[in-house]
Amino acid sequence: MSEESWFDTVAREAAEGTSATDAVNAVMPGGLAAMGAAKAAADTAVRLGAAGSWSFDKEEIEAVIADWKQLEEQLREDRGSFQQAALVSPPSEDSPSQSFIRSLTDGLSALRDSNTSMHKYVKDFIDKLEEAKSAIGQADEAGAGAFNGADINEV
Repeated sequence: MSEESWFDTVAREAAEGTSATDAVNAVMPGGLAAMGAAKAAADTAVRLGAAGSWSFDKEEIEAVIADWKQLEEQLREDRGSFQQAALVSPPSEDSPSQSFIRSLTDGLSALRDSNTSMHKYVKDFIDKLEEAKSAIGQADEAGAGAFNGADINEV
């Protein structure tokens, strides 16, 4: 079974009359309640003075980068779907058909704008992960050098 793109999922859910709450609950265990609990936990951590941070080893960060790059590719593919969908023409020249095409075009334009924004966010996040990966590599090399006796005179 192939994965359904988010665009196809949204279209299917709209056709089936699925609510946004149902959609969130379908993809996130605990749905909105889990989101609320996660936010409450994060707020508590901030109040207690916990500094937010992540730590990765080289293999973990490479896997995370691969996942984000896959998402970036899916966003690129979705953009192509939007462009193909925009080529639709009305079945007739009557007012309802013209109105439908205008609504469809407006919706596709909003989807393109959203896709562009998401793509920029994902690309920026990938760049930050790549920078972190580089920093991890440099820290690993420096640590290995200390164990090998490198730079012993600099101490």
